[in-house]
Amino acid sequence: MAQRYALLFLGLASPAMLVCSWFPGFVAELCFVLLVMAFPAALIALAVTRNGKLGPLWVPLVALTLILEGCGVAMLLLRGHVLEGPWFGGFPVGTAVQIYGLWLGPLLLVALAYGWTFSRWELREEDLRRFDARRNRSKGDAEG
Repeated sequence: MAQRYALLFLGLASPAMLVCSWFPGFVAELCFVLLVMAFPAALIALAVTRNGKLGPLWVPLVALTLILEGCGVAMLLLRGHVLEGPWFGGFPVGTAVQIYGLWLGPLLLVALAYGWTFSRWELREEDLRRFDARRNRSKGDAEG
């Protein structure tokens, strides 16, 4: 089910982003930013679904989407306000949002989520037996 929603979003968001780029104004820019920032989470969701389900990874994916969306909207609202401040961590706030929010935050979140769920993705003994059985069946079909 999650795989279908991810495919649906990716299929509809791509032309919608193109249409948003044709129109001027804050609403079109906001729609574009929201679609673009949700795109990586949808791609990850598409990649990590098993049997159509996300399992426990839905929590970090929602968090990733919220971080990206918040950073995108913040950068949209902060554009043009570089020199007058405010400053955070030695950078103008817009730059700090890009460095800390769009790069460092998702990097840590995805690394932690992968670390917490690593055992879900490793090969188990039963997987190896199943692969071996498939290989032996395909060898038998090729010989016969």
